[in-house]
Amino acid sequence: MRRSEWRLTRGGEVLAVLRPDGRQLVTDYPCFEAEYETTDAFEPVRRLFEREAELLDVDSVPENDEWADIWEELQAPGLFVESPDGRERLDILWIHFKGGRAWWWPLYNSPQTRLG
Repeated sequence: MRRSEWRLTRGGEVLAVLRPDGRQLVTDYPCFEAEYETTDAFEPVRRLFEREAELLDVDSVPENDEWADIWEELQAPGLFVESPDGRERLDILWIHFKGGRAWWWPLYNSPQTRLG
């Protein structure tokens, strides 16, 4: 699954271009990590992603519930990572944006995931 570019897509719109660069700053779990560039379509959900990232460091029931609500809203119209040509698609458990990096956990066993 080595690819120089992926696209985060939500509800048919590209939110961000993800460019894996081989650096792994998040070492707590095996995930994909990349530099990213957002598109104009990212702006309406920017605050949700920012709040979601803030909640990563909090461990209490109200904040965990808020995190789950944010993810439900983000995923509702369909949120996935795909190749620029659309031939490969990865459903994701989550994607985080923080410190100029994006990292995501692919769901390889999802029926919607397509690998070339």
